[in-house]
Amino acid sequence: MLQVKNLGIYQDQRWLWRNFNLQIAAGEVVGIQAPSGYGKTTLGRVLAGWQAADEGEILYQGQPLPSKGYSPIQLLPQHPEQTFNPVRRIADSIHDAWHPSVEWLERLAIDPEWLQRRPDQLSGGELARLALLRALDPRTKILIADEATAQLDSNCQALIWHTILGLCREKN
Repeated sequence: MLQVKNLGIYQDQRWLWRNFNLQIAAGEVVGIQAPSGYGKTTLGRVLAGWQAADEGEILYQGQPLPSKGYSPIQLLPQHPEQTFNPVRRIADSIHDAWHPSVEWLERLAIDPEWLQRRPDQLSGGELARLALLRALDPRTKILIADEATAQLDSNCQALIWHTILGLCREKN
């Protein structure tokens, strides 16, 4: 279970939000909707540990999230190129987290050759699938998708959401 207690973010000379509370149980699929500029992306970044909160706490299974090492909460950002080091091969970046099987590559329609490339040598749809693959490390317990398919064609969107929701059902 994920618990967010009295979370607050101060940004650009103002509180983006304060006293934000959220509880998500295992197996839940939750959507957060708000107008642009209300901090949805920032919330995802904070929950995944990419950015610190200014106040409050985030607990997973009753414990604070680890400050080092792998986090059980992974963020799949709108811009998948943000998840990869631009000078490293994709395989090196993914293998920092885990070593997915060929079955995983097939499930996400990933050409194994893509793993030998750098991010700037791949399309947005290819990078989105590779970012999802990286985030699906077996240690991941919560996946935050921040408009992760907004810039992709409908076929790629369908593949990614079919995979994510299928995994939610499998792991429930």
